[in-house]
Amino acid sequence: MGRVCIDTSKCVGCNACVRVCPVLDANIAKSDSTGRLVINIDEKKCIKCGACISACSHGARTYEDDIDAFMQDLGDGQEIVLLAAPSIKIGFEGNWRHVLQWFRNRGIKKIYDVSYGADICTWAHIRYLQQHPDAKLISQPCAAVVNYIVKHRPELLPHLSPVHSPLLCLGIYLRHVLGYKGKLAAITPCIAKGDEFKETRIIDYNVTMEHLRDYFKMNKVDLPTVKIYSPFEFDGDIGLEGAIYPRPGGLMKNLQIHNPDLCVISSEGTERLYDDLDLYLKQREKDLPAVFDVLSCKDGCNGGPATGVDYHCFAINNIMYDVEKYARNVRRKNVTRRGEDLQFAEFDKKLRLSDFLRRYVASEVKEIPVTEAEIERAYRLMGKTTEDEKHFDCHACGFRTCREMAIALAKGINEKENCHQYIITSVGAERHKVEQVNRKVHEMNGNLSNVFEQLNNNIYEIKEEADLIRETGLHTAEKMSILTDHMGKLASLNEGLRESAERITNSIESYNIMTRDVEKIAGKINLLSLNAAIEAARAGEAGNGFAVVASNIRQLSDSSKSSVASAKENDEAIKGAIDAISDVIEKFNSTITETLSSVKAAIKDVDKTSEKGQTIQESMDVVSRMADDVKAVIHETNVILN
Repeated sequence: MGRVCIDTSKCVGCNACVRVCPVLDANIAKSDSTGRLVINIDEKKCIKCGACISACSHGARTYEDDIDAFMQDLGDGQEIVLLAAPSIKIGFEGNWRHVLQWFRNRGIKKIYDVSYGADICTWAHIRYLQQHPDAKLISQPCAAVVNYIVKHRPELLPHLSPVHSPLLCLGIYLRHVLGYKGKLAAITPCIAKGDEFKETRIIDYNVTMEHLRDYFKMNKVDLPTVKIYSPFEFDGDIGLEGAIYPRPGGLMKNLQIHNPDLCVISSEGTERLYDDLDLYLKQREKDLPAVFDVLSCKDGCNGGPATGVDYHCFAINNIMYDVEKYARNVRRKNVTRRGEDLQFAEFDKKLRLSDFLRRYVASEVKEIPVTEAEIERAYRLMGKTTEDEKHFDCHACGFRTCREMAIALAKGINEKENCHQYIITSVGAERHKVEQVNRKVHEMNGNLSNVFEQLNNNIYEIKEEADLIRETGLHTAEKMSILTDHMGKLASLNEGLRESAERITNSIESYNIMTRDVEKIAGKINLLSLNAAIEAARAGEAGNGFAVVASNIRQLSDSSKSSVASAKENDEAIKGAIDAISDVIEKFNSTITETLSSVKAAIKDVDKTSEKGQTIQESMDVVSRMADDVKAVIHETNVILN
């Protein structure tokens, strides 16, 4: 039938809802996973007074009613009778008749004025008090007050008026007197009426004025914005002074019209009413008024949380004054010369008082018991040890006293972080820790500055050494290049020597061939000279001359052989020397080749060293800039810490 809802994404934990709530345990303050404080609702303990909705400036608190079900059933063609609370003149000031005419056009056959039910309510109170002259009653037209007493102050139930509210009086009248069996829907300014309807099962829908206005806006239902004529009129009888019930003291005014001597006092508004109800319990029976007229909203039902308007008291009073003035004039016409009230006379004839009385059953709302020891422990959790600290009473947590906050903490429905004094003390302690840390950070920054200064010096020296390595490498590379050139020339000369040695070897080989040829010729000559000598000997004297020639030829042959033998020996010696030179040249060439390879490798290494020197220099430049940046950050940190 209706409940108060919370949108946790909009809740900022400001405690405004806690501050205005008449029930200390109805709100549960807990931090979510991100550490954000969220105020949730314990629906079983909520009395649906709507004070938190009005207090929440962030739109986190809303409510539900029966408008969706009502509109759905109306659209489906179900038979529904509509009851309009008298505060509709405030909720739809200037065009309330057009609103009701719109419903009539949509298929609502009968629309009744709840002011008439209020007149029945007044009649029932007067008759009940006549039958129970010692009764001390707390009025019950306000459903939030009924919820409060039933759930949280059951000891007040004997005083709670048994007379139904104006809405239910009208509903009972329609069902018991007129015999209506269909569904009833009520246009109200009240969220808590849903609980009343659910408990009594007389009215089926609680349609709040605010949500009705939202429905019109969403569905583009255009109503006149200025006061213009509407043909609408209520079905059945019209209420008289019952129309002023929604204003503060409305019931009191009605009762005293019919019994001016009746002791009635009133109390309105969450800031005062619920304290007055607690005070009511402490009074002696004989000191209590006959009727305690109570309304949860400061401006009565006209300022209900579901009217959807925020008129100031003067505007509301002006509207209600006109309503009361009209009703008073009608009432005068309904009183006989003998002072008999014709409306009440009619009620006496056709109504039974018992039909308009109800019984109450205390709701089993589980209270969380706490001991004084647990409250003291909660005080200590909040850092409150002295009496002054326990009575700091700043109200920032939403509670009126630190004790109420300690009780909530002991019950587990609040957190110490929601205590302003705890936060102040904690912040002070944290500030002291931060100051100590700041001092240490200052010292560390000083040490870091010295370290980075030394680092800069070392970086500068490393850069210089890297520059020197790079320059040395470059010079060494140049010298290595020159050495490589000389070694290359040496290798070329060595190659020339090797080629010359090869040519000499080839020439000696040719010479050896010629020597061998000479040796062969000498052998042949020697053989010829031997043959000649033999022939000369055979010739005798005649061959003496030829013998001399043969002897000379042999000597020449022997000389040739000796020369050839000597040449051979020289050739062998020269060949051996040439081979030795070739070996030396080969080894020299191999050595030069290896040396050239080593020199080239050394040049590459020198080039790499130069490149590394350049890389080291660039890296040192980066490190140097980083060191400068860190020094700048340290300086900025010191400025901030100071």
